[in-house]
Amino acid sequence: MLGTFQFQSAVAENISDEQFAVQPPPGVGYTGYLVNNTRSLVRFSSFLVNFKTNGGKITGVVPCNNLRKCPTNFGAQYTDVNLSLCENNADTKGNDGDVNCVRAIKTKNLLTNKESAQFIPRPELTAEFNAIVKGDRTQGLPNGGNPLVVSIPSAPHEGGNLYLVKTDFYAMRNSINEPFKLDLITSGIYPVTIERGSFQPGGANLTPDNYVGQMLAARERATEPPYIGGSAPDPHCLMATKKICIVPQAFPENIAFGLTLRLQKGFTSWLYGRMANPLISVVKPGAANPDNMLVNIFAEPVKVPVPYGWIKSSELPPPLLDKYSQDRSGTFYAGKNRGAPLDSVSILKGLSNNFGASAIDELLGWMPLLGDKAAAMPSQWSFQTLILDSSTASEISRCTNETKGLTGLIFTNATVYSSGAPTYDASAGSLDYHVAAPHFKPDGSLMAGSYDLVLNSDVARCLYGFTKAPVGASVSVTSNDGIEQVATVIVNEKDGFLRLGAYGFGFSAPTIKIKLNQPKAIKK
Repeated sequence: MLGTFQFQSAVAENISDEQFAVQPPPGVGYTGYLVNNTRSLVRFSSFLVNFKTNGGKITGVVPCNNLRKCPTNFGAQYTDVNLSLCENNADTKGNDGDVNCVRAIKTKNLLTNKESAQFIPRPELTAEFNAIVKGDRTQGLPNGGNPLVVSIPSAPHEGGNLYLVKTDFYAMRNSINEPFKLDLITSGIYPVTIERGSFQPGGANLTPDNYVGQMLAARERATEPPYIGGSAPDPHCLMATKKICIVPQAFPENIAFGLTLRLQKGFTSWLYGRMANPLISVVKPGAANPDNMLVNIFAEPVKVPVPYGWIKSSELPPPLLDKYSQDRSGTFYAGKNRGAPLDSVSILKGLSNNFGASAIDELLGWMPLLGDKAAAMPSQWSFQTLILDSSTASEISRCTNETKGLTGLIFTNATVYSSGAPTYDASAGSLDYHVAAPHFKPDGSLMAGSYDLVLNSDVARCLYGFTKAPVGASVSVTSNDGIEQVATVIVNEKDGFLRLGAYGFGFSAPTIKIKLNQPKAIKK
């Protein structure tokens, strides 16, 4: 017997999967599991914060909203600004326009092929968030606004036609004598409704007592200490104030969405996220303003399986029991304290964004306990930057370093997936990528996987030593038991990018292999 688990299905309770929320455990002595990044990209409004330090430790935290009013002596200055609409759009080359802002929002009806670029800003709906950060372009700090809610008449959903368009620009610096350095960009489009009432607000936690005494480590990424802690809003809301709730809704069917961002030139490397059938283009900087570039992403939303449930800790399989006996991270729900024996606490484990081989193994360990079934299938349209690290194959890193601009994009509906870029198997000449998800949807039907790799053509040719001649490719999907699956494959090259896709494959943890080829290729 696998144990008695507590399982919530959004479908069974006749609520929207986008409004799926976890429930507290039955009591102490339970371990829960959840993987859901639907809401992880929307939890913070704009903020700017200063960490005061002494001897490498944090001694104070001071928020501000204007560099002229911020302390000038700090150990680190950290910001998350919600990008606003570009006030000065200029021309398509990015000359003389705003930088780090939302340039355009578009839709396409997939049944009629009709496209629309019409949207109506609704700033009055989110004015009460009062989360404005005044930027300073000379210091690399963009303007930060309240949550950007717009009306898109061409894309009505069940709750109306309002959408939250949320692009976050995370940056930091260690001294007033240096400009802000971009850490991370996250972006997403969310169908929403606005409710008024009494709600629990969430957002960044800027209370000094939560940080004083921590070490201020040398930072390279937004996820390394000192990180900004936060609290989740009312479970009913994506974002909230005490009086306003932004409620998530499902995407309308047969509508693709496009977003154009004008970003600084330093926006490079990889993107990954949740969408399908992407069309990507990057307009390089113009001579008059070389620090600007336009990034256009047009794609369809996808439904992402969310595994969730609680089980008695005493009934966990030995590998998970050993893991959680040592690792007490997660959402602390009940008990004496986080470090107490597992039979006297209840902790919700899982991930929102940081995936990789260990995350895949953890999900596979939970699948038998949860019936190999997702609890919900919320729809998503989102992406974020991906920083290459030591786990990335040296061959890809070499070619990435030689290519200026956006390197590649990875999109999948898998619950968890490899961290970093695809690994390059030199012996097989293949780009390999691992994904994992439950076998079944909440209604018991089989899950169908999707995967898109959009690779800068120059990177692909560098990696394989190809000429400028056309490149071909093959895509295969192999199950974790070694059986090759049948999948719909897409391969094409356009606007300086190779697009390779696989659709309709099954889970639990297949490997996707892509091999490029070119007749009479010239090796370097």
